[in-house]
Amino acid sequence: MKGIIFTELVGFLEDRYGIEFADAVITGSDLENDGAFTRVGNYPSQDALTMVTAAAQLSGTEVAQICEDYGSWLFGRFKVLFPDIMARYPTAEALLLHVGSHIHEEVRVLYPDARPPQIETVVDGARMSVSYRSHRPMAHIAYGLIRACLASYGDTRQLRWAEGAHADAASFIIAAGVARP
Repeated sequence: MKGIIFTELVGFLEDRYGIEFADAVITGSDLENDGAFTRVGNYPSQDALTMVTAAAQLSGTEVAQICEDYGSWLFGRFKVLFPDIMARYPTAEALLLHVGSHIHEEVRVLYPDARPPQIETVVDGARMSVSYRSHRPMAHIAYGLIRACLASYGDTRQLRWAEGAHADAASFIIAAGVARP
C-alpha cells in the first residue's frame, strides 16, 4: 500500500486524537518499521489495519467508525494535495463517475506499482450506485470518502450501504431520501 495512505493516517490520528495518541497507536502496533512512513514508500496493508485496530482499542471507537472518519478526513486532504485533479469535477457525481476510469489511472501514472481498488459507478436518474472491490478490506474508508465527497460538493442526496456489503467488496447507494440502516 502506498505510503501516502499511512502518512495521512498518522496525520488523521494526530488531528483527531492528538500527537500522544498517534504515538501510542504506532508504538502499540509494533510495526516492523516503527511507524517510519514516507509518502512514496510501499508498506503492507496489514500495518494500516493493525494501526486502526490499535486506535479503536485506545479510543473505544469501533474500527469501522474510525475508518469511515478517516475516509472523510482523507477526502479533505486529497482536495489540498491534488487540487488540479479535484478542480476538474464540478459535482460529486462527476468526480465519483471518474474515480475508476480517470483518477485511479492518474494514481497509476504517479505510482506505477499502485493497486488501487476497483470502483464502478452506475447512474439511474437521480440515483447512483458505487461498487468497491479491493484485495484490501477497506470499504469503510471508501464510504467515508464518498460521504465527504457528497458534503464537499453540497450534494444533499443520502448515502447508504447496499445489502450484502463486505469490507473488501461493497456497494453504496446514493439517492434522495435513503438513510444508512
